[in-house]
Amino acid sequence: MRAIIFILTGEKCMITDYTESNFAGIEHGNGVAVIRFHAPWCEPCRRSENQFDEAATHFPAAVRAGKINVMQAPVLAAKYAVWGLPVVLIFKDGQEFARISGPQPASVFGEAVHNALL
Repeated sequence: MRAIIFILTGEKCMITDYTESNFAGIEHGNGVAVIRFHAPWCEPCRRSENQFDEAATHFPAAVRAGKINVMQAPVLAAKYAVWGLPVVLIFKDGQEFARISGPQPASVFGEAVHNALL
């Protein structure tokens, strides 16, 4: 297993709750964004939320991290073909760069972000 290390600048990546009304900045933005689609009724989502949150604390501050509750954003879930939960989409310059399905350890998210930043 390969360890991914980000150089911390003192600033931390903050996790934002996204909805259909504030997601345009991700779709039309530059840089890397890591977005977790979830639902409150989804047991695997609840069990794996801490892994995503832990990973996000180690992302560089320039990486945007966020969560989308599919119950509150069904149009986004359909647009990005989110049929199973949880799923994490990595965006690079507004385009889907990678997709991570199911509960995963924090290291998987870190590696995906590392690859997107290359």
